[in-house]
Amino acid sequence: MYLIVTFVGLLLFSVLSYAALRYALLESKRTHLEGREERLLTFVAEATSKGARWPLTEPLRNYALVTHEGNLFAMRDLKGSLLFPVAAAGEDWVSQAPINCMQTAFSFERLGGEPTLIMCHRISMDGRWVRVYLGGSLEEEFSILKRYRDALLLLMPGLLMLSSVAGYFLSRHALKPVDRMTQTAMSIGINNLSARLPVPNAKDEIQQLAVAWNHLLGRVEGAISRLSQFSADVSHDLRTSITVILATAQLSLTQHHSEEEYRADFSRVVAECMTASSLLDALLSLARSDTFIQEVAFKRIDLCEMVVSGCRRLEDMAESRGLMLDWYLPERPVYIEGDELLLQRLLGILIDNSIKFTPAEGEIRVELSIQNSGAIIVVKDTGIGISKDICDQVFNRFYQADLRERKTQAGSGLGLAIARWIADAHRAELTVNSTPMKGSAFQIRFPVATSEVLTENRELYANR
Repeated sequence: MYLIVTFVGLLLFSVLSYAALRYALLESKRTHLEGREERLLTFVAEATSKGARWPLTEPLRNYALVTHEGNLFAMRDLKGSLLFPVAAAGEDWVSQAPINCMQTAFSFERLGGEPTLIMCHRISMDGRWVRVYLGGSLEEEFSILKRYRDALLLLMPGLLMLSSVAGYFLSRHALKPVDRMTQTAMSIGINNLSARLPVPNAKDEIQQLAVAWNHLLGRVEGAISRLSQFSADVSHDLRTSITVILATAQLSLTQHHSEEEYRADFSRVVAECMTASSLLDALLSLARSDTFIQEVAFKRIDLCEMVVSGCRRLEDMAESRGLMLDWYLPERPVYIEGDELLLQRLLGILIDNSIKFTPAEGEIRVELSIQNSGAIIVVKDTGIGISKDICDQVFNRFYQADLRERKTQAGSGLGLAIARWIADAHRAELTVNSTPMKGSAFQIRFPVATSEVLTENRELYANR
């Protein structure tokens, strides 16, 4: 493509320059003939002023003798009769000249095998109207054009080859940063994501591309690093649960136990299976959370019924841990638009989180209220709490606080990340307010409800 464009460019330059040179040479010849006509008129005027009379044969002959290309000079009257030269030899080229010469007219003819430009013009000479014919040989001009054309034909292949070679080296030099970037990109793998593409000094599109790719590699490296750490933590959790289940089952098979001991072993196996199942379920939900928002089915739901069902589902678990789980609702229903299954999961994550990190004889309260800014659900506990620095990060997607070091049951580090995603899907605000060793309060603030819901809520508080 580069060769084709270069060839077309050289060809257009050659054609246009040749045409411009031809036009300039012919225009120069026309100007020359018009100058000869002016000198003829001056010569005739001087001859008549000295007493010469028509037909001015002798003065015209003298003019033809002393003028360059005097043999290409003739005159006719308006009837077409030849006035000069008197000899019939002039008919050969005069007869080929234009007949109508009211305005200056030019024509190309070949006289004696040579290209000739003939000018014809009707003028008044010594009170008589005549047609003057002046001819000029174009041999020199055509010779110049021929030499220029031959030079173009000889130079064009060389120029084409030179431009091709120069274009190749220039393109190689210009694309050298791209080659370096390509080689570096091909060497980057999962084991060396810290490598970056070289950024050229030139402030052009290639530099912008290199910077953009380096930013992308930085984000990919961070994501892979978090995923690697997260996978290692999850693998440890799953391996721990499987090890406990396997050890408990093997011990039960190799030793005789009482019914109470077998029940204790089975309870331990069930607990570990539930832990592993919850972990895998959390992993699946978290993996789908980036695209699952498109499948959220919003509909009108009653938050009061949702809170009651969510609390009753985990009431037995709280009781088995020696905890009191209670809920507080307004007198009338509170409606919002949302996905009931996801909101049940959100509430379950918060209550389960409170159960895990609240010591025995503690209390968990779930409160539903309505304010002008919307519906609010608060899950409070009297558990171990969270320090302020952890509160700022506890909702991060792959963050796990050092809860495993505590004496209470540790979580998988996924629940609150999923809870934040569900809240974001409902355009709700999920926040936490916690004090170490005093408890935590997770608050879900839903956006302003529909006009119908707000009306019902206003009536509710007016009646109260």
